[in-house]
Amino acid sequence: MNTTGESTHQKLTGGISVIIPCLNEEDSIATVIDMARKGIARLGLEEEIVVVDNGSTDRSAHIAREKGARVVTEPHRGYGSALRAGFRSARFGIIVMGDADMTYDFTALDDLVRPILDGKADFVIGNRMKSIRPGAMPRLHRYIGNPLLSFALRVMFHSNLVHDAHCGLRAITAEAYHQLRCVTTGMEFASEMVVRAIRCQLRITERDIVYHPRQGQSKLHSFRDGWRHLRFMMLHSPTTMMLAPGIFFWLLGLVISLPLAFGPIIIGGRAVDIHCMLAGGVLNILSIQIITIGLLAKAYGHLSGLHDDPVVAWFYRWFTFERACVVSGAIILLGIVLAAVVVAEWISSGFGALNQQRLLFFALICLVNGVQVGAASFLFSIMALPRHIDQMPPEAEKTGIANT
Repeated sequence: MNTTGESTHQKLTGGISVIIPCLNEEDSIATVIDMARKGIARLGLEEEIVVVDNGSTDRSAHIAREKGARVVTEPHRGYGSALRAGFRSARFGIIVMGDADMTYDFTALDDLVRPILDGKADFVIGNRMKSIRPGAMPRLHRYIGNPLLSFALRVMFHSNLVHDAHCGLRAITAEAYHQLRCVTTGMEFASEMVVRAIRCQLRITERDIVYHPRQGQSKLHSFRDGWRHLRFMMLHSPTTMMLAPGIFFWLLGLVISLPLAFGPIIIGGRAVDIHCMLAGGVLNILSIQIITIGLLAKAYGHLSGLHDDPVVAWFYRWFTFERACVVSGAIILLGIVLAAVVVAEWISSGFGALNQQRLLFFALICLVNGVQVGAASFLFSIMALPRHIDQMPPEAEKTGIANT
């Protein structure tokens, strides 16, 4: 008898908590609460309407209480702060979030949560892009901002599940939300939920919804909020932003500079000489810096619990500090040997003219690469040291690091 499964099902079908962040929405909050009740009533489940007052100076909180909603006060301003406070106070196993400005039709809430009730999804996101009423969304957001940011999210986090990453009408199980461990306070909370859901491998589903013109004054700041979304995604995607391009350009720089270290190359009757080698070498040196910073960023995310990273875990288990030192030392030794060859030839020529710029520059490339690998491995290893000698962080235990 699967009592765990039955208790989970009972929790999901027991009721729905609707979280509504609110900042000066006295013109619409009463209607939104009524719409949410109608949507829940269609499912025949218990209801809980939680209005999170995020510093309103009008009668929004008073009206919400009159309508029977539970009002939670969140003094820290911000979309994310308000929603996180609402999620913390929710009582039921299914939680729906949506704005208080009449842009979302809460009476269609039953269609939004149906995939969760049917056991087909943990997280359901509305998709506004197919049904936007006239005047509901500025052209800048509709045709540029939202499509580009949603596309960037799909590319950076290797998922094709979400096409309207900033839609504010969503449903999620309480259990799934607690897995996300969201921490942001502003509008980027919308992106954070999606990114963490992808990384937690939640079952994500989209539902087409109608987006209506808002009532009251908009709280959005197009460029500032758009940048906050993009900044969050960039900082949480070091593989796409740094590691992948860094590896590509490091290899490209090596392919350019290595053959030219031993002399010019004739391609199509034209000589490719030291100028290209200098460009390739600089590209190689810059790229190794980007690669190491990308790896360190991934390590920080893994060890701090932002996400589980199998690549970083593998590095910690197999590419230990000792092995990294061996690799770093070998590269540095190669650079020293090549530089010694150049110096020895210069000495043997009686300290006269010496035409070994290519080999000497390649030796410098090796030295820089070796030092960079060694320095990065030092920081890479020290980041994983236990914070307390008598307690091993769970994130460090997963990497196979011994507490010695």
